[in-house]
Amino acid sequence: MYRKLSCLSLGVVLCALSLACKRDADVGAVVDELNSFTQEIVKRVDANPTSAGVDDAQKYFDSRKDEIKGKLDSIKNVRQAQVSEETMKKMTESIGNNAATVAKLQLKYMNQSMRDPALRAKLGKLSQDYNALLLSVGK
Repeated sequence: MYRKLSCLSLGVVLCALSLACKRDADVGAVVDELNSFTQEIVKRVDANPTSAGVDDAQKYFDSRKDEIKGKLDSIKNVRQAQVSEETMKKMTESIGNNAATVAKLQLKYMNQSMRDPALRAKLGKLSQDYNALLLSVGK
């Protein structure tokens, strides 16, 4: 009797652990997608640091924001019991790093934006929209 009970307990624990690992893969895929999305935005601005270049990055952002929001929403309620500590840390760091990366575009192109108010406004809007996307997850 005790042997059956301990085998059952072991089975439950193994099942719980395998479910946790499943969410790690889901979270990792979304984090990779967010990183790629952010890199493409920055790449478009860096390729053409003018109002037209920022317009291109904003257009790309707008075309994918609903898709990215949906993916972020899919992992918003993961709990530490569902993913490893390493995955939680990676997710948190990635979101912060990506927000900072987009925000840094304003600093990077400060000289150009001082001479071009339209560029300054567009960089500000892109950064605000990106941050709003990250903050809107789950709303």
